[in-house]
Amino acid sequence: MPNFDLERLINEPIYAFDFQRMIGDVADFLDFSEINIELKYRQELQGIHKSDENGELPSEYREHLEENAKYRFEVSLPLRVRYGAVLALITSVEWSVSILEQRLKQPISYNNKPKGCNETVHVLTELQNRTGKRSTEVVEDYKALVNVRNCIAHTSGIEKMYKHRSELVEAINRLTGFSLDNWDFLGKQVCIQQDALTPYIEKICDFIVKCHESAEAKGLLRDSQRR
Repeated sequence: MPNFDLERLINEPIYAFDFQRMIGDVADFLDFSEINIELKYRQELQGIHKSDENGELPSEYREHLEENAKYRFEVSLPLRVRYGAVLALITSVEWSVSILEQRLKQPISYNNKPKGCNETVHVLTELQNRTGKRSTEVVEDYKALVNVRNCIAHTSGIEKMYKHRSELVEAINRLTGFSLDNWDFLGKQVCIQQDALTPYIEKICDFIVKCHESAEAKGLLRDSQRR
């Protein structure tokens, strides 16, 4: 049986621990909500069938109830949950990056920030240069998700009401499982397929944690924060 070094395990640094917990909660919220919606949908259909055990409901009315349930549990509720997860993800990253930025020995300059560039995207780009943990793909994915978040927050995900439509289209085209479609009878809006957000949560979490780890390893931080 291999030796188990408990002391080493206890003293092993866990970087960005609070952020990892927050991101874990976002992923769990998404999974739990999707599973619960599917369960509730089955229960709703069973309730409709039970209320018509004797076949007394007009077929048109029964179809109406089933269509309403289908729309509510396959479109409206899942979309709201996925929108909420996007907002929670972006907020969590902003918080963690802000904490890391505050601990840097050398402040990040905003003089060279491109016009219109999101501040967190700017900081992530600078952190790549300082830590050597380059992942342009992840940063560009995060930038695209910020655009999606902004559309969700400012115009409920509806394209025609969003003033940065060209940036939104670019973002949607970049993200797998995201589209501009008419799921909700409101015109084109941000649509997110089930499980589309999960890979981005995982990749962004891994990148942020590595930024924290590398910044500490390279002595870029004012203090040591092991957990």
